[in-house]
Parts: sequence; C-alpha cells; structure tokens
Amino acid sequence: MTVPQKWVETALAITGDFETFGDPWTAVSGDFDQMGISCGPLQWNIGQGSLQKLVTGCGQAQVLASMPQHGAELWRACTGSIAEGLTIVRGWQVGTKLRPVPESEMRAFLGTPAMRQQMLARVAGVAEDAAAKAAAWDAGATPPVAPKLHTFCWFFDLVTQSGGLKGLTRADATAFIGQHGAARADDAVCDWLDNRPLASGHDRDAKRNAALWRNTVPAELLPLFVLSYLRANLSLPQWRHVALNRRGTIAMQQGWVNGELFDLRAKVA
Repeated sequence: MTVPQKWVETALAITGDFETFGDPWTAVSGDFDQMGISCGPLQWNIGQGSLQKLVTGCGQAQVLASMPQHGAELWRACTGSIAEGLTIVRGWQVGTKLRPVPESEMRAFLGTPAMRQQMLARVAGVAEDAAAKAAAWDAGATPPVAPKLHTFCWFFDLVTQSGGLKGLTRADATAFIGQHGAARADDAVCDWLDNRPLASGHDRDAKRNAALWRNTVPAELLPLFVLSYLRANLSLPQWRHVALNRRGTIAMQQGWVNGELFDLRAKVA
C-alpha cells in the first residue's frame, strides 16, 4: 500500500518521542552510546554511518548556512571516514554532553526543511515494510478491517527498533487469549509487568503500566496488546520490559515509556 505522508510523520513523531525529549525532529544527543552524535526521531548517528547520508543529501551550502561555526567540521565528519567523523564530533562534547554552541547549531540544521525531507525520505522503505505488516495484521481480524494508522504506528516502532515479529503471527496472540481466557489475558501480561524487579526507570514504568492497563484492555485492542507481550519476550532479557512498555503503550494508546506518561489517543485516531 502507499503509505500516507501523515501516517509516516505520526509514526516518526511517536517513535521519536519515546527516544528523545522535546521536538524529536531537532533532537541531538552526545556520545552516550559510542555513536558520536545521534540525531532526529530515529537517532541517525555518525558511528553507524546513518547520519552522514542525510547530511550530504542536504548539500554543503545548507550545512554551512545553518551552522556558521561548526558547519565545516560537520561536513568533514560526514564526508570522511567514520573514525574521523567520531573524532570531530567528540571534540564538541564535554564527556558525552554537547557544548552549547554545537548543540544549538545542530538543532538549527536539523530543523531546516531540507533536513526534514531527508529524514522522511530515508524512512520510506521502512514505512512500506511496516505498512505491509500492519495491513496483514488488520486483514486477519474477525471480521477483517481496513489498514489503520494505529496498527501502522505499532509496526513502525517494531520495525525501526526491533526488526520484526520473529515468526509470531496473529494465531499466536489468539492462542494466548484462548489459553488464558479473554477476561484474564490482560492479567497474565500485567502480572508479568508487575513482577519486574525495581532496579531502573524501565522497571518502574513496567509497574505503572501494569496498574494502568489491568482490566482496561478493550476487546478490539487485546490481540495487539498480547502481541506486544509475546514479541517483547523474544527480545534480549534486559530489553524485554522496555519493549513491552513501548509496544504496549502504542497498542493501548497510552502508557509509561522512559519515565514519561504518553497519551496517543488523539494521534492515532
């Protein structure tokens, strides 16, 4: 299916909001993950070579115009080797925190129409993959339903952050619901969340979500909610609770992620 631009922008905003604070389009963070700098709603970065393609796509003139003090350095960082690029952008930081001038210039550059178009263009293939998966999921409902923005946002977050379903299907969610009963399936998920050891912000979010979601899952959202749980349990153990916090929040259209309460109902309607 052709993915509506509004759908892509909405999905990017949701996934970006989970990853960043403030405007996700102009978000920039330092070298906390050894990637140099990470930018935008999908955290394109120097270390993986993903930011370079966006910057060079905008052209040198746009970079220099937006970043009068550090534009030439950013251009070198994005046209040389990854090692050179990392060295350059790490020189803008104290520890893993960007100094004020390079941070403000990067935000200005990321906020240009040219850079926004580059970001949207780079996610086109991902969006098509997510849309195909979402359409197949919605078509499998009883009765089948037309592709929905809500489902697309769930699969977009999955594809960009975790790759895919790892073999899971709607039949697996249906079997889980059948095993526990429609009235108790959400309790099985929330019991799992509620038993996370209280050791990090993600664990605290898990307990908050257990309280928020228990006995409130509408029948039409239950299969996607259960799929969120099943797929989270195929993640690495240390990421399972945050994976469920994210996908469960999209499935339920509200929830706690990274210490923040999100209400997505108006966005995915």
